[in-house]
Amino acid sequence: MKLPIILGILAVILLLIYLRLRPFIRMARQMLGVARDVNRVMKQEPVTSSTQSGGTGDRLVRCNSCETWIPASRAIKLRSSNASYCSHVCLERAAEGSKRKAAG
Repeated sequence: MKLPIILGILAVILLLIYLRLRPFIRMARQMLGVARDVNRVMKQEPVTSSTQSGGTGDRLVRCNSCETWIPASRAIKLRSSNASYCSHVCLERAAEGSKRKAAG
């Protein structure tokens, strides 16, 4: 009779401790994920000229501002549209152009 009561009290105590520590556990998991990603990036081999020339198979996209073709992995993409840009300069140039059209 005493054992189920003691186990119930211990379960409630452990649940309360877990609820208090849950944000810290989540933060520790995120930090370990970042460390794992950094470690994965550090272990990758440097890109050589033979792999750059055509072995990657990365698809190309066109910059909406200057119409330069760039690999999709390097493109700066907007979430609100399908627009892709080759650099922050082109992105800012396109934003200024749309402001002028809206004002005029």
